[in-house]
Amino acid sequence: MFEPEVGLTPRHVQARGHLELTGCTSPDGTATYLRSGWGSVRATAQASCTSARQVRGSAVITWFGVNGRPVGTSRLRVRADRLVAQRPADTLLTGTVAAGRLAKERVSGGISPATALLGCATRGMATLPGSGRIVFG
Repeated sequence: MFEPEVGLTPRHVQARGHLELTGCTSPDGTATYLRSGWGSVRATAQASCTSARQVRGSAVITWFGVNGRPVGTSRLRVRADRLVAQRPADTLLTGTVAAGRLAKERVSGGISPATALLGCATRGMATLPGSGRIVFG
C-alpha cells in the first residue's frame, strides 16, 4: 500500500506490504532449513509510476522449515539511494540482512506487478499486487 498514491510525478510516499516467500532453495547448501517465509516491509521513498529513489525502510521475515514450523527471523535494512527508473518497486527488495538468519547477506529482488504503467499514470496506484523473486547473498 502506498500513502499517498503513487502517480505520474515523484512525491514522498510511505509504502508497506507483505511478502509470501515460497519454494525457497539454498544453492550453496548453507540454509537448506529455510523453506518458506512470511514478511512485512515498511519504507519511505521519493517515488512515481516510473521511478524511485531515497528508499529507506525495514522488513522482518519469519522463516519456516520443511515441517512448516518457524525456524527464525531475518531483519532487513531496506535502502536504495540511486534513481531506479525501469522497475521502481524492486527497490523495496534491496538492502542487507541486519540481524537474525542470513545476517550480513545482501538482498535483491524483482517484482512483476499485475498493474500496467498506463493505469498508474492516469489513475494513480495505491497497491501493487504481483509476484517476483528475492535473492539473499
